[in-house]
Formats: sequence, structure tokens, C-alpha cells
Amino acid sequence: MKSTKIFLVSALFTIVITHCIPASAQMIQDPKKYYKGTSITLRGGVTSAYTDIRTFDFARTSASGVSEWKPGFGLSINRMFSSVFGIQANFNYGQLLGISNRDSGTIEDKNVYQKLGFDAPVYSESNVINYGVNIYMNLSNLAMSLKKANQKPNSTRKVGFYASLGLGLVNFDATIYDLKDGVIPSYSGYSKPIADGDSYETLYDSSGNANHRVGGYLRGFSGKSVEVDFPVTFGIKYKLSRTFDLGIQNDLHYVITDKLDGYVMNRNSIVKKANDKWMMTSLALTYKFVGKDENKDYIEWMDPTETMYDEYQLLADKMRKMTTDSDNDGVADIFDKEPNTAAGNKVDGSGVSMDVDGDGVADAKDADLFSPKGATVDGDGKPNDADGDGVADVNDKEPNSKPGALVNYQGKTIKQDFATGTTSAGGYIPPTIYFDLNKSEIKGMYYPELSELAKYLKGNSSVKINVVGNADERGSDGYNNDLGMKRANAVKDYLVKYYGIDGGRISASSQGEKSPLMKSAYNVNRRVDVEISK
Repeated sequence: MKSTKIFLVSALFTIVITHCIPASAQMIQDPKKYYKGTSITLRGGVTSAYTDIRTFDFARTSASGVSEWKPGFGLSINRMFSSVFGIQANFNYGQLLGISNRDSGTIEDKNVYQKLGFDAPVYSESNVINYGVNIYMNLSNLAMSLKKANQKPNSTRKVGFYASLGLGLVNFDATIYDLKDGVIPSYSGYSKPIADGDSYETLYDSSGNANHRVGGYLRGFSGKSVEVDFPVTFGIKYKLSRTFDLGIQNDLHYVITDKLDGYVMNRNSIVKKANDKWMMTSLALTYKFVGKDENKDYIEWMDPTETMYDEYQLLADKMRKMTTDSDNDGVADIFDKEPNTAAGNKVDGSGVSMDVDGDGVADAKDADLFSPKGATVDGDGKPNDADGDGVADVNDKEPNSKPGALVNYQGKTIKQDFATGTTSAGGYIPPTIYFDLNKSEIKGMYYPELSELAKYLKGNSSVKINVVGNADERGSDGYNNDLGMKRANAVKDYLVKYYGIDGGRISASSQGEKSPLMKSAYNVNRRVDVEISK
């Protein structure tokens, strides 16, 4: 018995040391969510006595057919402090019955009552009340290998195993009776009271020799004793729901006394001396206090490795997103608000395709990068122009211009006498386009004037124009001549690309610095003049 206790204590110590440290580390992460739980369990089942007076039949049934299994009930309150360990308060009540019968069916049980010092078959009967505190262990989570590491926190596991070790008190009232007539056994020829006033009567073997004592019993007394016991529990449970578990539990109680059945062995006994034990096997219904959060399971159904790997997986996913750019737009996936940017699109810091004019068409596909604000555009980003007069609908003050009509920048028709080449406004004057220093890009402020020029050309299909590029006098002759040519071609290309004017109707040339409008007036000399061919 002593070696068994040492083994149990050593095993418990090893388990605590090897598991509490990682469990504690995990508790730091979010103790409120994962690592606390309270439950209450009601138990009902049968008890059996492992005492000196009992039948040795496996079925615990005497030769007369009387079962030694008796009813027992229990209540437990469990508080978990980690996914594996908790503390448990227990209360048990049951009846115990042990029968020593002459005509038992097993050899080792036959006439045991005589070996105990009785001259006739006897039985022992007692009620037991037990209460104590246990250390509770969830064996399924302790194993840490029952589930795959990448499962979700809401476990699909339905079966769990558990065990507990504890310390308690047992209150019992044991009395021995004659099996035949149910009275307390009387003195026999080999049963004598001892002289020292002990309440236990000494029983001898059949020789009646004082040197052959085999034990003693409380004749005519009730035990009415309170003794220490050590319960060892093993159970299996099935998860009915978030709130209820149903299980089978077996409790074996090691009592620190040999008088649980009212009989005490002495050291001269021919039967091996041992403290008494009793057992209760029961059906257990557990209610778990899990709260209202449907996404939160009870702690005993949460695998700690599961939680740890889930958190690791979230971190790994974030790291992958920070180092991955699926659409190759230069913005990592974790920051990319447009994860499927089309190839070639330029994006801002959040991965959204650039759209300078805000017309909903990415710049990379926008045929008109400077659509008027508020304009509706087609798939290529060109402003809608219902009457085809070259002025976007959003700016068109005359949305139903006649086909071919010459309009101003507001889309209003300019009345023209094509025979004389003059207009009601005093004659059409071609625009002059001015440029920045060393630049050949057309500035947006000249788009309306170019649109009027385009409408004039569309309304006069026989008219051709010359675009003449100019530069200020700074720089070499060759450089200025090339720059003037680039400016002239920029105007020609704009009319061809955006308004569909036939390039054959437009000739481009350069005067370089040869035709200044005003000496040293650099800003007016950097220009393109539009001339109507005669």
C-alpha cells in the first residue's frame, strides 16, 4: 500500500511539472476566453465494498443470490484553472454490503467467515457519507495529440477522458450480522473478549488459543466512525451540447482504516492484512457554465495546442501577406485595397489604381486623362458627347447641336457664312497655343480652343491648316528648330487622336526662333500658330 501511494504522488508531481508551465504560458494570452470554467455534476450509480467481509465472486453476488451492489449518489462542483487542471469539491452518499457465505461458488471465497473467526456465515452493512476535495485532470487535453493542430477553436471532439486524485473524510456506521437470522453474532467456543477494555472482541481460530488471534469485531456496537480516505477517479464523458455532458465515472476510495465493515484484522491473521476500500460506479450528468457566446466552447473541449496553432496560423498568414504581392502592383497584399489590379496600372499607396480625373477609368486605360469634372465617360474614359460636337455633355450648353455645326467651348453653335469664310462674330480666328520653357506638352487650358478648331475643321471638310511651331531665342538654332517641330506635332497629334481629324489636312512645320512676336518676350514666343490654308 505504501509503495502504491508513493507511485501515485510521484506520477501526479511529474504531470503537474511537465504540463503546468506551458499551460500557464498559454493562459497569459487570453485567460478569460480559454482557460477558466465551472461545472456541476450529478451522479447516480451503485457501490461495492472491498472489505474483509465480502464475497469474492466477480459479480458480487452471494451463494444465496443476494447482490452486494447497493445504490449510491454523488454531487461534484468543478472549477478549471487551465485546459487540463482544476479543483473539485465532492459529496457522496451510499450503502455498503459485504457477505461471507459458506457455500460460495469460488474456491477462495469458500468458508472465509471461518478464516475470519466466525462460526457461521455473516454479513456487514453500513451507510457511508463522503466529502472531500480532488485535483481534477482532463486527460484528453493532457495527451495533446488527440486532435490535428490546424483545427478551428470550436472543437468537434465529442469524447473525453478525465481522472482525479483527492483527500476526504468518510463517515460510516458498520454493523456485523448473522447471515441466517440477521442478529448480531454471539460468542462461540473460539470467540473470547479481550480483557483490556477494547471495544473490539478478539476472534480466534478453532483451537481457541490466544496465540492464534485472527481479528476482532464490534459486537453489539455501531461503528459511527469518521476516517480519512483517498479517492481515485477515472471517467469518460460524451459531449451532448455546449451545456451538457453525459459520462460514466468510477471512484475507488482507499480508507485509512480496517474497520469499514466493523471487522479489524490483526497482524497474526492468516488472511493478508489491508485497509478497507469501497467503490462507486455511476452515471454522471454535467452542466457547464459556458455563457451566451455561441462561439465559445467549454474549456475541457478546448485543446490548448489547437489555440496555440490557430494563433500561430493567424500570425503566419499576416507575415505571408506582408511579403506577398499577388497582383505585382508594388503594394503588399495586407495593405492592398485592390488585390486584383490589372497589369500595367499605376497605383497609390493603398494599391488602388490611379485615376487622375476621377472618371472611374484607371489612367492606364484612360483615353482622356483630363475628363471634365462630373462628366460621364465611356469604357475608354472619353467623356460622353451625345451630339458629337466635341464638347462633353457635362459642359455642353447646347446638347442638341446639328451635325457638323461649328460650336464654341460651351457647345453653342457659331453661325458661319461658308461662302465668305466669315462668322457672325466677325470671322473665325484660329487659336495660338503657348508652351512652358523647354516643353512640348499641351496645357489643359487650351483644350477648349482646340475643340473649337476641331469643330471648325469638321464643319469645313475642304479646309486644311498649317501648325507652325516656335521657340524663344535662347538656345541654339538647331535645338530651337527641333523644339518648335515637337510643339507643332503635339498640336497635330492631339487633333488627330482625340477628334479624329484627318492628318492629311494638317501640315506641321517649325520656325524655331526666327518669328518672335516680341523681342525678349519669351512666354509669347514659345507657341504654335494655326494658319488656315488658302
